[in-house]
Amino acid sequence: MLSPLSKSQHTPKLCINCKFFRKDFFTRSKFGQCSMFPIEPESEYYLVNGKPDDHDNIYLYCSISRKFEHMCGKEGKYYQEKETGR
Repeated sequence: MLSPLSKSQHTPKLCINCKFFRKDFFTRSKFGQCSMFPIEPESEYYLVNGKPDDHDNIYLYCSISRKFEHMCGKEGKYYQEKETGR
C-alpha cells in the first residue's frame, strides 16, 4: 500500500500549474509556452533599429523546454507553483 507521502513524491511537475506557463487564448494547453525561455527577435532590422518584428512575448513551447536538460527538463527544474488568488 502506498502512503500519501510516496504518492506526492511521484507526482510530475505539470507546466499548466507553473507560474511561467503561458497559454494562447486561441490554442489548447498542449501548445502552451514557457516564459522562462523567450525566443530572441529575428528581424533583419533588429540590430539596426532595435525594433523587433511583431514578435513581442514569444516563448518556446513547454514541450520543447521539458525535452532538454539544459532547460527545464523532465524533472521541471525551473518549475514554480502558480500563486493562487489574492
